[in-house]
Amino acid sequence: MKLCVFPNDPLQAYYDKGEIKERYYNPENFFDEVHFITLTEQDIESSKIQKIVGEAKMVIHSVGKINIKNRKKYLKEIIELCKEINPDVIRVFNPLIEGWLGANCAKELKKPFLVSLHTQYDYNRKLIKKQNLKKFLALKYTEKFIEPYVLDTADKIIGVYKIIEPYVTKHSSKNLEILHNKVDCNKFFNSKPIAELSQPLILSVGNLIEVKNHKIVIESMKDIEGHLLIIGNGVLYAELNNLIIKYGMQDKITIEKSIPYEKIQNYYKSAKIFALAYNTEVESLPMPVMEAMATGLPVIIPYPKEGFSEGLEETAIFTENNEKSFAENIQKLLKNEELREKYSNQSLSKAKEFDSEKIENREAEIYLELIKGVQK
Repeated sequence: MKLCVFPNDPLQAYYDKGEIKERYYNPENFFDEVHFITLTEQDIESSKIQKIVGEAKMVIHSVGKINIKNRKKYLKEIIELCKEINPDVIRVFNPLIEGWLGANCAKELKKPFLVSLHTQYDYNRKLIKKQNLKKFLALKYTEKFIEPYVLDTADKIIGVYKIIEPYVTKHSSKNLEILHNKVDCNKFFNSKPIAELSQPLILSVGNLIEVKNHKIVIESMKDIEGHLLIIGNGVLYAELNNLIIKYGMQDKITIEKSIPYEKIQNYYKSAKIFALAYNTEVESLPMPVMEAMATGLPVIIPYPKEGFSEGLEETAIFTENNEKSFAENIQKLLKNEELREKYSNQSLSKAKEFDSEKIENREAEIYLELIKGVQK
């Protein structure tokens, strides 16, 4: 069995961020070969990231920089490459240029086409309009001419959050199956704390971008006797560091750009509390929240958008998405060990729903359903 993947970014980018996860692209070692078509001149050596495909043979095809403007020029070449690979399934992780290439290959080769969605593209468009007009206009083009084609070509669409449902409904006639990100619960639960980290430790994990709202959690620390560790990198790195300096909190707030994924669990285990002020219009159950729950951390997160709950009402401490509310809830947990224990147990119980074994099993089932559907 062969899988052909068009990843969102060059695989080097995931390696640099420390996001190399066991069997991420090959659940239950379903495939014997996994081929990646990456839109870059040269990608990482496959030996450095073999674990993402488990026991499968891994082949990376770097095809150069292809974008919305020049995509048609390279389409025939990509289709020919896909024919040589001859995959049993083609998978993409966005409805943009990578999705468009994958959709065309699937149509030409008459192969099952699986689309995975990890963000709310319509709301992202609204955010980008304020920041980058040129990029916004490009995304308005894809909204009309690219995204509906990708979604309608899909034999199956899966999304990691319920908040993605309105996007799929608006742009296609297809149904969306919610399949949350997967977490190795044993890895996080059985991790070991790092003695050198300052205590009491509040942890926040996520890219340093606007939708993560790290500024809120930083400002909530003004009157808290504790240490905030933010793990993440992104365009706001300098701005957030300047904010920390502005408030004179260099001794109580640290930003680590990247931690290797095989070590990240020990940072969670070292914390007393997890807090993340993400934008609930874009995501409703970020991966770091799930990892925190798998470790047994009490989690402080914003109230979900009405109608798009992920069922965390009995698990998380929901808060208004502002500095005052986050500060109050962090203080409440720091001062009450019994309350921390209560939410810790609730986190562990809920995390079982996202365990790797359960999610991988469903993902492998989806691949089998797609292949059998074509064979009928």
